[in-house]
Amino acid sequence: MANTAIFWGINSILVGIVGANAQGTTEPLLATHALNIWSFLAAKLLYCLALEADEVIRTRARQLNQENCTHFWSFVAFVSGSVSSVSLVSTLVSRSAGYIILSIAWICAAITIVVYQYGSLVVDGCRWLFYELLKPFLNNIWNLIKGNNNSSSNNNNMLTETQQQRATVQVEIGREMISAVEV
Repeated sequence: MANTAIFWGINSILVGIVGANAQGTTEPLLATHALNIWSFLAAKLLYCLALEADEVIRTRARQLNQENCTHFWSFVAFVSGSVSSVSLVSTLVSRSAGYIILSIAWICAAITIVVYQYGSLVVDGCRWLFYELLKPFLNNIWNLIKGNNNSSSNNNNMLTETQQQRATVQVEIGREMISAVEV
């Protein structure tokens, strides 16, 4: 929980910076960057709920004298705190760039949480895809390439044998011509 408490300070500083940046503009920040501000508020709400859930789980674990408790909600708090900070930073750039940054942040946060919680399922699924689909396909391609290399090397050997036969024939023809000239 100590590593997630840093977002209170970071977000407080960022709110001050964003407020100073918006000061003196004719349009309010909620009008120009509404999606970014609502995203910040949603991420901050999720951050607070995850911190509370983490504290409840840790309290129950202490009451039951369990040393091993899940750190899932602590991780969710960390990720949502990161997204809330990114949401505030995205208000400092243009609207379209802010939306792109915001989209990437939420997608990365969702993927990170899903992989954290269901990582073994994702890894097992990827292994299945590799061993059942991708590996046989790549082996077939490798065998085709390897087969073509063997046939081309056989062709090279055949060319070499053909050239040797021609050389032998030329040498024999040359000997016959020499023997004919000597007679």
